[in-house]
Amino acid sequence: REPVTMEQFDPNSILHLIQAAIAPVVLISGVGLLLLTLSNRLGRIVDRTRLVASERKQTGEGAHADLDAQLSILGRRARMIRLALALSASAVGLTGLLIAALFLAMLLGRNATLLCTGLFVTALLCVVSAMWVFVAELRISLTALDVAVGRPFSD
Repeated sequence: REPVTMEQFDPNSILHLIQAAIAPVVLISGVGLLLLTLSNRLGRIVDRTRLVASERKQTGEGAHADLDAQLSILGRRARMIRLALALSASAVGLTGLLIAALFLAMLLGRNATLLCTGLFVTALLCVVSAMWVFVAELRISLTALDVAVGRPFSD
């Protein structure tokens, strides 16, 4: 197929081109909300870590074991949230590349089906993986709560 020239653009072709390139933006919006949630959780974990670390400095040796356990769990949770954030941000980046590839392929009259399919599937795998990590972090957060209140782990 020949590249599209400006003379060949009619309003319907331009509309179709824009619709095809903008449709994946819905995925970006959804993942943006996930990123907001994850970054808020990371902020809370960091705040809690600072509080527990400060408390540890002010207590005697006998109380360090429980506080060390809490700090260990908080560190693990922070690393999990960081992974979920990285996966989610990767999904946004891949979706951005998908939009650019769709737009350029249509503009230049090229077939980018394989590339666009690969980008879309990879972006979705990143989102699903981020959600699995997020759910695992939620489970661990309950363990941290058990340690904080002195109950046995809730597995």
